Amino acid sequence: MKQLILALLSLLWLGNAAAHCPQELELVGIAFDVNSSYFGKHHAKQLQQLITDTQIDNGYLLLEFPIYKGQTDKKLRKYDRWLAYRRIERVKEYLAKSDYKAPIMTRILTASNDNSRTLSIHWCQDAHPVTIAAKESRSEQTDTADANLSD
Repeated sequence: MKQLILALLSLLWLGNAAAHCPQELELVGIAFDVNSSYFGKHHAKQLQQLITDTQIDNGYLLLEFPIYKGQTDKKLRKYDRWLAYRRIERVKEYLAKSDYKAPIMTRILTASNDNSRTLSIHWCQDAHPVTIAAKESRSEQTDTADANLSD
């Protein structure tokens, strides 16, 4: 049980480290209709172009969707979060079906000043934050194991 908890905590820690995008370039904005998680053919063409442009680069995509912080009704705020998640998933599914190979990170901004229905897609040049975090974690474990062996 202790190992399971540690594994879950390390995944949360790695997920936060991986969402950092120091050199981002905004590529596309996918606008959605009110209360819809579907995007049109025009946006599908934009995504196809994005796939072509980023397949050969080192980096990863960051899909980011804002949720307006001015919404005070708890039920509507919960619905907005669900819809934001669904919109992100639709784009991820489209990319997966198109055999997109680069890593994809997602982020929902829950305190946006903007009441937007646009999913922003960024290209992040720093492609190895998860690898770096994992290597640091492994080196700490190795140091601890070496210290235990010398006792």
